[in-house]
Amino acid sequence: MVPLAHHPDLGRIVRADDWDGLARGTHGLLARAIAEGDVTTTAGLAGFFLTEARIIHDIYAQWRRDTRRYLADKGMEASAIAAEDARVHALAVAGRPAAAADFDSAWQAVAALGAAAGAGDGAAAEAMRNLWRHLHDGQVDHLSGLFDIVIRRFGEPALGEMYEGWVIGDWFDSRYRRFDTSRVDWTDAFPLIVYLTFESMHGHLSGPGRRGDVAFEAFDDRVEFTFAPCGSGGRTVAGEPLDGTGPRMEPPFRWAVLAGAHPFAWNMPGVCTYCAHCCVLTEKLPMERFGYPVRVVDPPVHPGDGSGTCRWTVYRDPALVPERVYARLGMRKPAPDALGSAAAGRR
Repeated sequence: MVPLAHHPDLGRIVRADDWDGLARGTHGLLARAIAEGDVTTTAGLAGFFLTEARIIHDIYAQWRRDTRRYLADKGMEASAIAAEDARVHALAVAGRPAAAADFDSAWQAVAALGAAAGAGDGAAAEAMRNLWRHLHDGQVDHLSGLFDIVIRRFGEPALGEMYEGWVIGDWFDSRYRRFDTSRVDWTDAFPLIVYLTFESMHGHLSGPGRRGDVAFEAFDDRVEFTFAPCGSGGRTVAGEPLDGTGPRMEPPFRWAVLAGAHPFAWNMPGVCTYCAHCCVLTEKLPMERFGYPVRVVDPPVHPGDGSGTCRWTVYRDPALVPERVYARLGMRKPAPDALGSAAAGRR
């Protein structure tokens, strides 16, 4: 039986596995429970697969709305936004099952398959994963197309402006306060960050075969997670073998990567517009507000080795984050007594 438990801080059910257990994607555990006839575990895992997926689905819907709002606030006419939105949506859903074309309807279909999977239908469980993958990937491609419009119309710096002021800023303020050492003890924040790293990559269907498995290695000072690829930015950069499609920088998409060096994208050319949100959300904003990154991300770039490999590192103590992490964003590492939002005046 896979343990599921209520998490008081998140206010919802989570998988209460140890790290080795969390390295397995939820769908694989669900398939095993169905095969073994474990009715209780099957029902719980099917519901939790939908929870992991729904969190991402809702985030993507919000980001699409916020990006279109940014384009409007920058002066792009409503008719032009609608036309461009339709264009990138058509690219994003081309070649996918017809059920994935309308994102809201597709989610209802995923949820219906989840109900059947929870009742022990193995074929429904696999169909649920496949449809969620297409819905997820279509939404990532749609977002990447909208982000491509932002940088082509308004220049690369506009992407950072969009993320901080329209797409990420409010979300960071509401969700990332739980990682501020002026509010919480790091001994409580650290295991939550680690857990959410596993959970998010289950939902993104990361790893080989897109089953949500996560590779990790624990060290005395940190935990490193490796996604080859992650199901979102890494797949954008590397392409998707399951669909026979290449990097989204190639036809028919032709989404641009950042050519310049920007602090919202690690000052690294070749970062895709989608991957840049990880820099803003987990490094730049927390370093500015708290004095340390919540996660350290080493993203894939294009052109790269074609694997789309991304590495996330979570340090067991914020004071252990290396100076180089700050330097690549043009910052200096604060003294240990200057960490946390309340110590901003000492930085």
